[in-house]
This record gives sequence, C-alpha cells and structure tokens, in this order.
Amino acid sequence: MIERTVLEIAQHRFWAWQRRQAPTPRRQLREADHLLSVIEECRVRRMSILPAPVWRQIVHLLGQVDSSLTQRLGIDRSVDRTSELLFEAQGTLMEEEIERRRPRPGKVIPLFRRR
Repeated sequence: MIERTVLEIAQHRFWAWQRRQAPTPRRQLREADHLLSVIEECRVRRMSILPAPVWRQIVHLLGQVDSSLTQRLGIDRSVDRTSELLFEAQGTLMEEEIERRRPRPGKVIPLFRRR
C-alpha cells in the first residue's frame, strides 16, 4: 500500500513538472524576446554571423513554432535574416496566445432528460 502511494506521488510530481515545462505560446514569446535581445547585442558588436549556441536555440524555437520557418531559414546564420524570421514567429505566437485565451462557450449540461 505504501509502495503504491509512493509511486502515485512520484507520478504526480512528474506530470506536474511536465505541465510546468510544456512549451506554451507565452513561454515561447519570452524566449523569442530574449533571443532578439541577444541578436541586437550581436548587432551592437558588429557580428555578421550568430554564435553557434544562440543559433541552436533559435532553430529549436522556430521548429517548435512552425517547421516552415526553420526550412526558410536554412543554414543562413546572418543576423538580419534570423531576426526577420524571429519577428514572424513572434507574430504567430501572439496569435496563438490570443486564440488560447479567447473565452469559449461552456458545455451545457441538460437538467432534464430529453425524450
């Protein structure tokens, strides 16, 4: 009985962790904002090509948002092209967040049986 309870608690903790770590549009927007600030820092430092770790994060984020963005990016690591696609991804994420927060009609439960 105790073993089963321990397993249930572990499973509950795992799924609670999974829900907190799930990529929601709002989290992805924050990540895109952070990456855009890193890109701006690269512009200030007059870097024409993004560093590999930043590049990997951008490709991963674009892949989560829309695979066509990753395909359009290709292997181009230029600062300008990457920032354009990140702006497009932000637009998509904002639309998803608005849609996710839009109120939906609730399920109506009939009080009486229909004959």
